[in-house]
Amino acid sequence: MPSEYTLPSPCDSRLHSPFNHGEIALSVSKTFGRTGGRIPIDIILISSDYVLFYTHEATLLAASNNSFRNLLPLPNQGDPLDKVAFVPEIPSPELEIMLYSIHNVPKEDFLVHLDIEAVMKAVDGLSEYGIPPSECITPSSHLYQDLLSCAPLYPFEVYALAAQYGMVSLAATASTHTLVLDLAQLSESLLQRMGAVYLLLLYQLHMERTKTLMKLLGGELGIHNPTPRCGFVGQRRLRRKWSMAVVSLVFLIKPNTTISLIREKIWEHTSDVMCPDCIRLRDYQLDKVVSEWSMTSRTINLR
Repeated sequence: MPSEYTLPSPCDSRLHSPFNHGEIALSVSKTFGRTGGRIPIDIILISSDYVLFYTHEATLLAASNNSFRNLLPLPNQGDPLDKVAFVPEIPSPELEIMLYSIHNVPKEDFLVHLDIEAVMKAVDGLSEYGIPPSECITPSSHLYQDLLSCAPLYPFEVYALAAQYGMVSLAATASTHTLVLDLAQLSESLLQRMGAVYLLLLYQLHMERTKTLMKLLGGELGIHNPTPRCGFVGQRRLRRKWSMAVVSLVFLIKPNTTISLIREKIWEHTSDVMCPDCIRLRDYQLDKVVSEWSMTSRTINLR
């Protein structure tokens, strides 16, 4: 649990907040406590749920293009920690993540479990407080890496967030993880976040992969020279069995169809083929399909 701290009476002019009764006991952030960790401290922010965050005013101002939503700078009262500002719109989980991003606190010093909903709201908060998310959430930042780790579990959320704020590389990486999902599962709020352009890119990725696999499976099998054991009639039998395997796959094809499923269905329908030459033709074509499918792009096309 956060430690406790008692602010002066609300009539104290140092407190920029709407308090109107008695002394108020506040919690203190685990990550942004009084010791300051690896960042200098000269100001206290108070979240909407009354948690204290010790932070650095100059860093906030340097990151923000609207003076931290016109909250800063505060007048200097002598003692640096006399500067206290209330942030009425932002609850503590979101403010914690915002400061984590602004200060790029090392992950080992960030003591809060990341919740994807809180992260999304925190990134919105960065934008509202004049801090372009794409400028502080970069591949070298810790929050960027956290979002990458969230992408396998929350692919649509991470993709939509990256799309909304123009974090191109993050959107591309997250798009790979969306292949396991149906685009019909996208909620209205996520659709609004990603916008028409990124929705189209995602749709094209899913559709192109599906069409590509169907085209690969429809490729022609080769033929081998007739032998006493297997002539052209026998080879037509192989093509018929291959076609049956493809038909069985058509109803299962998805943007994330696995190589193991492709092999399984082809082998299932051609397992009774005995001609060594036909088996070589089958295996050559199957390996070709698998190889080209494995090289098919798994990310949105940003060109």
